[in-house]
Amino acid sequence: MKISLRVILTIFLLIFTGCLKEMTDKELTVSIESEDPIKNLQKLTPNEFKTNILILGVPPLNVLRKDFSPTLLDSLIITLKKYNPELLCIDGIAPKEIEAFLSNSEYHFKLAHTLASKEIELAELVRKKYKITFFKASAFTDSVFQLDLNNTDITFSERIELIKNLLASYDIYSAALQWSYLNKQEKNKVDFDNKIKNALDVLINSNDENSSIGIRLAREKKIQKLYPVNDYSDKIYLDKISDKLYEEMLISEVYLNSRKDILDLETDKQLKQSLNRKNLLPFFKHINSTDYILRSTNKNWGIYYKMFLDSGLDRSRVSLWEMKCMRIAANIREISSFNPGKNILVIIDVSAKPFIEQYLKSMGDVKIKQLNDLN
Repeated sequence: MKISLRVILTIFLLIFTGCLKEMTDKELTVSIESEDPIKNLQKLTPNEFKTNILILGVPPLNVLRKDFSPTLLDSLIITLKKYNPELLCIDGIAPKEIEAFLSNSEYHFKLAHTLASKEIELAELVRKKYKITFFKASAFTDSVFQLDLNNTDITFSERIELIKNLLASYDIYSAALQWSYLNKQEKNKVDFDNKIKNALDVLINSNDENSSIGIRLAREKKIQKLYPVNDYSDKIYLDKISDKLYEEMLISEVYLNSRKDILDLETDKQLKQSLNRKNLLPFFKHINSTDYILRSTNKNWGIYYKMFLDSGLDRSRVSLWEMKCMRIAANIREISSFNPGKNILVIIDVSAKPFIEQYLKSMGDVKIKQLNDLN
């Protein structure tokens, strides 16, 4: 029996219409390839295989001074441990950037000593005594940590050698972390200059975010290295334009009007409440929330898009900030490239958080995590 094409089409339409009637509460969607090539790449890696990166935005904790106590961070540390970080990046100047500055012009040389005076001082002490160069030290530490980041079976002599080379390559926070794994008797056996021993002890007990969160969390997770990822190359240009930029901003009505709304009363309230409760976790959740980041970014950086200064230095300022954040993101990406699928925690100034996250989101196999999603 032959069936005409018209009959076939009629039957198909009746069936298709009936299906639609049964799906009155559902939206009919058609899956097509995205025109965005990066989004297409991101589909190729299942979430369980992606590299997870959590950017923990932090304020300068040393501003708390006498109010600070390690117990204030207990709940935060417990929460971060639920994320199970396997690599820790901190808000310190990258060793390779220090060496690059020292090897450049007189201006760069002075800038390096301004930004990393302690790193340079300790490196010079170690290099002089043990005849170690930056490149030799970097090669040594790279070889150790590329083999096994979580190797806890490091002998006393191996750990001392590691500390020497970390100091010689300006990585003072990793050196302090390694120093913290030694007991008092072992520390007394080490033939380091007392200035080095004291500096390492001070770093371990410091209330800055790299020590009080980074070193502490690394110890509790038996992690052996901290990765400094901050970038200061923008400062080279800022020193040249800052005076003229500020002069022009002071006669801008847009800027002057914005100063009236400079106070963030809600954040101040959150900090005071957290201090009274001796628990900074709610404060950290607040400053890492979408609402706070949106308001803060608009307030602090939006102004540079509204003034339209004749010199264009307002746009230069925000462009340099974006450049800085892109380079920090590149440093994080460099570390993640040799650790695919790991959980990476980045401790960085909260003002850089949204920019770095946006750049990292464009990577093909990266998934951004948030503090407020950890329970």
